[in-house]
This record gives sequence, C-alpha cells and structure tokens, in this order.
Amino acid sequence: MAEPGRTTFLALALLHDAIERSRSAPLKPEPGVRLALAYLWSITLSKDREPFDSMWRTLLGKGRPEAEPGRVTWCGTHFATICREVRVTQDMAFQAALVKARVEMTRAANDVR
Repeated sequence: MAEPGRTTFLALALLHDAIERSRSAPLKPEPGVRLALAYLWSITLSKDREPFDSMWRTLLGKGRPEAEPGRVTWCGTHFATICREVRVTQDMAFQAALVKARVEMTRAANDVR
C-alpha cells in the first residue's frame, strides 16, 4: 500500500469529514460525498461497489443501525474497507493528515459564510 495521491486523499478526507458530521444526525444527500465515493470506486481494482453503496446508505441513516454511535462505527468499518480497496494505509501519519484536512475544510467553510 502506498501514500495516496492528492485527489484520492481529498476524496478520503471528504468522506472522513462526512462521517464526523454524521455523529449528530444522518446526512442529507450531498453530491460532493457521492462524487468522492464514485471517484474512489473508479480507482479500485476489485470494482466491488458494496462498501461504497453501504457507506452512502449508512451516512444517510438508511443502513443499519440508524442511530449513532452504531452509524459512525459502521461508517468507520466501510471507510477502512474503502481505504484498502484504493490501496491506502491507515497509519498514524494518514490519520493526522485527515484531522488536519478536516480543520482546514471547516475553516474554509466558515470563511465563505
């Protein structure tokens, strides 16, 4: 497994952010999240859609379980599977980069408002 390219990292960071935001309530359908899932699926070798479709359903509260913390736990499971599918290692450096990206995305979203 290797370090992700910029586009792959951004797609994974967007998914990570969506998981964190789904802690309080299921998300409403977001085209950006769907696009990130579609892009990540497009670069897999197996072309197995199940983890990507399951992530989408779970984020929307349509998977089981619908209530947090189960929803976030299932999303984390799907996220780990997606990382393996796109050949990204979830090490400490990757986790730290995801947190940093989330802080930057939140700051940028607040600056726009």
